[in-house]
Amino acid sequence: MDIRQLRLFCRIVERHSFSLAADEMHITQPAASQQVRSLERELKTTLLDRSRRTVVPTDAGQVLYRYAREILALHERARTEIDDLGDLVAGRVVIGASTGPGEHVLPAMLTHFKELYPGVEVALHVDDTQEVVERVLTREFELGAVGAPTRRPDLVAEPLARDEVVLVCNPGHAWASRDAVSVEELGQEPQLVQQQGAGIRAVVEDHLRRAGLPPERLNVLMEMGLMESAKQAAIAGGGVTFMSRWAIGPELEHGTLVAVRVEGLEIRRDFYTVRSKTRVLSRAAEALLAYFREGYAEAG
Repeated sequence: MDIRQLRLFCRIVERHSFSLAADEMHITQPAASQQVRSLERELKTTLLDRSRRTVVPTDAGQVLYRYAREILALHERARTEIDDLGDLVAGRVVIGASTGPGEHVLPAMLTHFKELYPGVEVALHVDDTQEVVERVLTREFELGAVGAPTRRPDLVAEPLARDEVVLVCNPGHAWASRDAVSVEELGQEPQLVQQQGAGIRAVVEDHLRRAGLPPERLNVLMEMGLMESAKQAAIAGGGVTFMSRWAIGPELEHGTLVAVRVEGLEIRRDFYTVRSKTRVLSRAAEALLAYFREGYAEAG
């Protein structure tokens, strides 16, 4: 067996799919199947149960998966330490981010970081919070940036930037001219919400629950995916929605959205970086984290 086979096998187990794993490894599905069969011939056992709708490891496959993760971690650690023997900060950092930090915070920060460290290549991928966390834990992303990190013992989280979440509506909405609305009114008003797994939805639901308005009592008109789709639906007059101030600066300035104060409800949060507790970061990733820490401290 070799590192590439083990990496592919782990991705199949984690994705429960030959085709998804093959796409991520940039190989064909028949090639992926052939590599797994090669592993099974070498180990003289069946590693994956292919009889179900989704692929699951057999008992032998579970054993191999456990050791393969350790082998891949050691391989990654060795390469990182060898790469870091050089004097200059260089290399590649793959960072995953939820839509809030990924679309409105990180682009400017990463641009400035590249000016400081031109030898570092940065790749940014945007997804929902839950997916970012999972891909950090499976080592696809060296770093993650999210709005609502899950309390996972295998994650390390640090603040990245401060944010405020506000309720917004179309300027033609009846609430646009109101000084404030009550939590009770909010529960009755048709709302646009982001999909399950979105960090901002988890933050808002937590604050509403503490304000006496459980999420199941909300009058949800539409579930709109992630932040941009909810924002565009609100601009079109589809309902009220909660948005990050980072995401709506131009819309508030030009009057295409209006912020509405909810009495007794103030939602402030931090965006966070997340990383695997067991992963040894490259020197490039360490430099990026140090840059984030400095920026957060300067913001006060």
